[in-house]
Amino acid sequence: MKRIFPLLALFLCISSVYAEDAPFKEGEILKYNIRFKWGLVMMKAGTANYAIRESSYENNNTYKTTLDFRTSSFFDGIFKIRDSLFSHVNTDLEPLYHLRKINEGKTHFREEVFIIAHDTNYTKVRVRRQNAETTKFDTTLVSDNAGYDILSIFAFARALDYSKLTQNQTFRISSFVGTNRVNIAVHFKGQAILEKSESVKYKTYRLMVDIGDAAFNETKNAMEIWVSDDKNHIPLKIRAKLKIGAAEADLTAWQNLKYPLTAEIKIPAR
Repeated sequence: MKRIFPLLALFLCISSVYAEDAPFKEGEILKYNIRFKWGLVMMKAGTANYAIRESSYENNNTYKTTLDFRTSSFFDGIFKIRDSLFSHVNTDLEPLYHLRKINEGKTHFREEVFIIAHDTNYTKVRVRRQNAETTKFDTTLVSDNAGYDILSIFAFARALDYSKLTQNQTFRISSFVGTNRVNIAVHFKGQAILEKSESVKYKTYRLMVDIGDAAFNETKNAMEIWVSDDKNHIPLKIRAKLKIGAAEADLTAWQNLKYPLTAEIKIPAR
């Protein structure tokens, strides 16, 4: 269970097709329900809250993003999670710094990712993990493509100009978890309608993601993502195939969006 919630944050970055303006603003908050499927039963496993603030890091103006995970009272008895993730990206949405504060059962540590170099063909990061007693590791990782921490990917995913993508277009990036570089391939599957309930549907862009991580049942199409087809580019739903079942993250509430949520389609009651 300890790998599920952070890996649900592994999203999308495509380095060549950004929108001109960031699709979010100071004070935005997105709230998600996390559900876990074990056998035939789908149950609520926890919640995730995502927030954006204007901030600074090493004399750079930044967006500071925060993602908090909390398991439900039922799952607390199986594996209790109280994780918090923080990232700084500059105003061009380039990653600068990432911090994970992990509180999972008896496991407690903080892990920092310092971005040393970053472009479309090369990324170098320093990763340091510490607990209350000692430094567990302090290492350097590199990738031969654009690399991101597991939270800053959210900002880049939303800053894409989806109108410039073509059906089945594929992009390859990397992320960093612990001492591992995680290889990611993103396949753009075009527009789709997402049914959230009998009365509400959403116009979306659909993405299929290959993730080279042992937590997933299959590397190919390990994750499916729906992003709102409007100026906000909100992640509306994430579905992941895991070795011990499946997990879903569903948007339940939002505050302070930069634009109206025009992707929402309300169906009149009969």
